[in-house]
Amino acid sequence: MNFLLIPLSIIFGLITSIRNTLFDIGLLNSESFKIPVICVGNLNVGGTGKTPHTEYLFNILKEEYTIAIISRGYKRKNYNFSYVNTDSHYQNVGDEPLMFKRKNPEAIVVVCGNRTKAINKITTDHPKVDVILLDDGFQHRWVNAGLNLLLTNINNPFYNDYHLPYGNLRENKSQCKRADHIIITNNTDKTNEDYKRDIRSKISKFSRKECSFSKITYNNAKALFNEEQVVDLKDFNIVLVTGIADTSSLIHYLKNKTTIDRHFEFKDHHNFNKENINTILSYYNSLKSIKKLILTTEKDSVKLLQYEEKFKDIAIYYLPIEIKFTNQEKFDKKILEYVKQY
Repeated sequence: MNFLLIPLSIIFGLITSIRNTLFDIGLLNSESFKIPVICVGNLNVGGTGKTPHTEYLFNILKEEYTIAIISRGYKRKNYNFSYVNTDSHYQNVGDEPLMFKRKNPEAIVVVCGNRTKAINKITTDHPKVDVILLDDGFQHRWVNAGLNLLLTNINNPFYNDYHLPYGNLRENKSQCKRADHIIITNNTDKTNEDYKRDIRSKISKFSRKECSFSKITYNNAKALFNEEQVVDLKDFNIVLVTGIADTSSLIHYLKNKTTIDRHFEFKDHHNFNKENINTILSYYNSLKSIKKLILTTEKDSVKLLQYEEKFKDIAIYYLPIEIKFTNQEKFDKKILEYVKQY
């Protein structure tokens, strides 16, 4: 009976359109800043890989610049300003900001619902910060980002979607025009050029800005509680545990590498409880195979750390990911040139 949600979607679309119009005509004001601000966002709810793409930007800029990353910290207890530390609890700062900080301890990572407030405080506390990266800030128009990067999932491009709650769009498709660069994510090596041209053509109805294609690559599986790695997952029976929006790339990767014995699939940003853990361990322990392991995502790994005692003597690993671009050199140059102009 999803069609009953269509009237609500129409109302939601009207509200967001009115809000954007108020910003466009200046009745609501966006604040600009004297340092480069790069926003990574999307029109859909979840599933495009904003945080991994933010980390990609961090990695190409970190050698020359001091960078601060701002995230809302989805599903944390509140949306007040807070610096993220490597020993922060995910319920206080959010799973993705904590994952980012643990992976990049040298980074300045902040969570705050008010990005304008966050930028002003960061630049006061850390006057040597050169660049601000906004993880999921496309709808936060109170900040006038100098470079807006809009992500859309190749498996669910925004032009095929509808407003919440009938679909997953947070605002009208036409707002794609605010982006300075559009990134089509979750590519695979098998994505053919005809399909890419078709996507570009459909996006061009909303924006003529340049498009890039990116994909997720997976590194060696890392043990959750020690420094061990598994280079080859072949011959392992995998108990897969995920709480992410889109598992398609991960499933595609694993099916070419190993056997997924069972997939415990939870909703995006799921907070694992003891009952979940006991169910997973019960199934894992029931497997007769000698070569078996529990495998989870990098994002979910930070929420499983609290159950170290339960996972004692259990082979539990996570898969670190990286983002790769098909036109990597050109894309990197665009980012670096934008920052250098300040």
